[in-house]
Amino acid sequence: MLQLMLTREAVVRVQERLFEAHGLTIQQYNVLRIARGGPVKGHPIYEIERRMIYRFANVTRLVDRLETQGLLKRVADPKDRRVSRVVITPKGRRLMERLDEPVRVMAAQLTSCCDEQECLSISNWLERLREHCTQQEGAQEELVGAIS
Repeated sequence: MLQLMLTREAVVRVQERLFEAHGLTIQQYNVLRIARGGPVKGHPIYEIERRMIYRFANVTRLVDRLETQGLLKRVADPKDRRVSRVVITPKGRRLMERLDEPVRVMAAQLTSCCDEQECLSISNWLERLREHCTQQEGAQEELVGAIS
């Protein structure tokens, strides 16, 4: 587990340097990535929050900052006026397109220590571990409750 956590931190440090060079945090990049891949009408904020990789981020504040920079905009939902949808702007789309190649190169560099088969094996193992952790969440809550 320690190796997994240390590896995550090492990867995040590399990602942070890349995104900071483009005026973004890793969390802001994540929001833009979700918005770009979303439906044309946009995602409600709660859906972006659900899709976030780093879920500790305050998505509303991230959207506010990205909107101030002109990278995202909120659009009223015609079916429910209480909900606004988040849509990537042309400026945001251009930034993401500029980042596509550096992100691809970064991923290739970070995984260049393994061949394709090793990368696939690691990916499969990590997916199994993640699914197992999700299944264990209930058991862990019971354990924490018993300790408290």
